Amino acid sequence: MRRSERGLSESVQWAVLGSALLLCLLGLIEAGLMLYGRTVAVSAALAGAKAQAALYAAPDAGRLAASDTALAGGLLNVQVTVTMTASSVTVQVDGAVPSLVGWAAGHAHAESTRPLEGQ
Repeated sequence: MRRSERGLSESVQWAVLGSALLLCLLGLIEAGLMLYGRTVAVSAALAGAKAQAALYAAPDAGRLAASDTALAGGLLNVQVTVTMTASSVTVQVDGAVPSLVGWAAGHAHAESTRPLEGQ
């Protein structure tokens, strides 16, 4: 009886399939980390805008609230920008999202605008 010469041997097939499955799993984990980082950035921007829009808020209340929330959520190299107008406040949060592999680090950006209280 002759063996077919087509295809890969069974052990090589499992090695290729196993590597492909692990790569897909790593991709799913990285995508989850990116989505989590984006959620943290949005939460930080909302917290900063809410804190700065309060009636008797300190001048740095929004920046401190946003940076504390972003750092507690795990973002790295957080930069917070607070812009105030006569009737509203806008908070922008930028940060690096940690990754399982160093070369795949992502970036998260979020912005939130709220009206000032008592206006």
